[in-house]
Amino acid sequence: MLLIYRTLKQDTTKHTPFDLTYGRTAILPINFTVETYLVQPINKKNLQETLQRRAYTFLSTLEGKRKIAATHIEHFQAQQKEKHDNKLPPITNKFKIRNKVVLHRTKTEKQWNGKFENKWNGPFYIHEILGNGLYKLRLDDKVLAKVAHGDRLKHYYSRNNLEPLIPQISTHSSLINLEDIPRNLEPIIIIEQQPNLNT
Repeated sequence: MLLIYRTLKQDTTKHTPFDLTYGRTAILPINFTVETYLVQPINKKNLQETLQRRAYTFLSTLEGKRKIAATHIEHFQAQQKEKHDNKLPPITNKFKIRNKVVLHRTKTEKQWNGKFENKWNGPFYIHEILGNGLYKLRLDDKVLAKVAHGDRLKHYYSRNNLEPLIPQISTHSSLINLEDIPRNLEPIIIIEQQPNLNT
């Protein structure tokens, strides 16, 4: 499998990994069956000259191949980024400076042992808007070094500002008035008889 991978031309680099590592085409087992220039015997008389020519070719072409491969990689990565960004919804700044927010602890999503742990850290204050949905957070007077994405933030509402919601019960004319119930009614007692197991 490694031989196949190392001798297969990659779409990103337009070269084989073997070529970018050693600067030459790999010698495959088939080259010994069908004789090619790769397995032709070297003339010992011209061995020194052949080695010098090989070293010059290696040094002069390998660096150029690697630079071209790096250019292809950058171009391919830019295309991948463009495709990915086109699928994303437009980024809007949901928060303003000095807004109170909490930060989601993303690592707790894949932890099974901390099921009852708090999933949010904070509260923090929005210290700076960096764009692309990124924010700098502040805890009191300390600004956090790491930035946070808006997808991991949500507004924090202090419990002191929450007011209890008291439902309003509307009266209706069809409801029974307790004053209309007679006071002289005797309670009815129902005695449940146990089943006779002897019969």
